[in-house]
Amino acid sequence: MSDLVLIFSMDDLRGGITQKVLKRSGFEALLLRMILGAKDAIAKHAPGVVIFDISSYFSEEVNQILNLCGTLEHTPVILLGDRSITDRFEGTGIRLELVLSGPLDPELIVAKVKEVFSLKVEEKPSEGDTLEEDLKHFLKLD
Repeated sequence: MSDLVLIFSMDDLRGGITQKVLKRSGFEALLLRMILGAKDAIAKHAPGVVIFDISSYFSEEVNQILNLCGTLEHTPVILLGDRSITDRFEGTGIRLELVLSGPLDPELIVAKVKEVFSLKVEEKPSEGDTLEEDLKHFLKLD
């Protein structure tokens, strides 16, 4: 599992703060500005979490993010921005608890990233258990 967090933000200050706090908390964080090519960047880096800070993007770019979020089934997305914009993302598969509006809260962002990674660890079954169960079933030892 990758502990890489991709951050998309046009605002260098907000993005830089988010990146620095995540790195300080032990995550590898990569800050990208351009939404154009975001799908390719996500495919290339295979991050554990993607953060979209939509506070400084234009309407067309927000529409691209909206469309992209609909295709990111297996990659958790954290959305940062004003409630009037984030409301447009309802129904895209983004969990409501990962939509953060209001002032930038770096500690809350780190807490949400940690929460996402801990949920991924809990969801992943132990490979040893399933292999052992499969072998017992195959050998009719149950």
